Amino acid sequence: MTFIHDLRQHVTPARAVEVGVLATLALTPVWYRLPALPLLPDLYVMRFLILLPVLWTLAAWLLSGFCGLRALLRDPVRRLWALCWLLLALWAFVSQSWAFMRLLHPEVAATAAVQLCLVVFFALAAAAAGPSPRAVVAVLALTLLWNAVLTIAQALNQGPVGLIVFGEFRMTATSPGASVVVAGAVRWLRPYGLLPHPNVLAGFLAVALLALPGWILAEEKRRPWWGAALLLLGLCALLLTFSRAAWLGFAVGALTLYPLLRRHLPPPLHRAGGWKLAPAWRPIFAAAFLTLLVVGGGVLLYRPLLAARAGQGSENVEMRSLADRSVYTAFALQAAGDNLLFGVGCGNFPWRASYDLRDTEFDLRGDNVHQVLLSAWAELGLVGFTLLVGALIFGLEAALRSLRSVADTRERAGLLAGVLALIVIGLFDHYPYSMFQMQLLWWGLLALALRPAPLPQAENAAAKGVPV
Repeated sequence: MTFIHDLRQHVTPARAVEVGVLATLALTPVWYRLPALPLLPDLYVMRFLILLPVLWTLAAWLLSGFCGLRALLRDPVRRLWALCWLLLALWAFVSQSWAFMRLLHPEVAATAAVQLCLVVFFALAAAAAGPSPRAVVAVLALTLLWNAVLTIAQALNQGPVGLIVFGEFRMTATSPGASVVVAGAVRWLRPYGLLPHPNVLAGFLAVALLALPGWILAEEKRRPWWGAALLLLGLCALLLTFSRAAWLGFAVGALTLYPLLRRHLPPPLHRAGGWKLAPAWRPIFAAAFLTLLVVGGGVLLYRPLLAARAGQGSENVEMRSLADRSVYTAFALQAAGDNLLFGVGCGNFPWRASYDLRDTEFDLRGDNVHQVLLSAWAELGLVGFTLLVGALIFGLEAALRSLRSVADTRERAGLLAGVLALIVIGLFDHYPYSMFQMQLLWWGLLALALRPAPLPQAENAAAKGVPV
């Protein structure tokens, strides 16, 4: 009986929220889809494996009496973030009533609205009662490990490596629609991981790499070197995705780490019988050296492919990619102008683009515009655009304030750098806004970076057992 009593004390709904958030983050680089689940609406978003830990998280948070919500809302900036976030979900849900395809295909707006609502409440649960940033960094590091190994194996094999049962796509360099880099006679397949496109895989790798300062700057003796080894492996994998937006996002995120952490780092050199490098800076310089080594080696090994991705020459694949993006951008601007305040409805822009393509000679199908803010404006109008930008601004401000007042600054800074990387990626690609897994990653990491500092131990124990 004592064992059961102790188990009940430790396995609480609040603990279950933490487990659900960590499981969700671990499944973000997995596209696996399930059979139709009973008791759930027959919508596209309801078939993802990642939905299960999301529902677990929300159910556990409900059973805990919305644990941590009161502490979250004490701060006015966090209140504004939550308000913008909730209003955005409400606006997306209401947009079904005027959606472009509301009569012929109402499920289009319904699945996009339900998806955004799930992300909103998941982010609120993570901000109120989520796991510690240290646990989040550990999960991201382990997930980075197996994704980096899989990415490198697929790149070397130039195709799947036998994980079809786990959702691996059967793509080769000659498969129709495969994402390849072409340079002269070389046709090189970009690795997919367990996701539907190499760009999405690259986005996850960039975010997970930026979380590694939590290990590289750790005070333990071994963890920094494990972090440096993971950095080397992850950088190799990120290079092999040939995703320009993810490369840029990672670079911007990495550059922001120093100003985020500057106040918490000692001077790089100290004078003790001569100038010596401070111990805390040794893994930092090792990480910088490894980064330069991987980038330099990649440039030498893949120079023709990199030149093709940079736009040098006239490869049809790259020219077609740029032309397609310009077409969707023009259609999005037109849709935003025609529906300035309300937009075409949540998730409906690809259908509006398909309608506009009927009057052109372009050999294209309807697709998302490769720009997050423009996509939000086209689908949710000026109102939705304003709420999205407001949620970002207030969320970033709350996260920056948290960095000044918590002990886990290294971990939070890495999470915030990942959020900034996804913002940069969103300027050139749509998946942080359109894809369920990446929405959860983007807004989940921001929620975990801005969550209030932990309470003192006794008060925290009481909060775990009593709804607040």
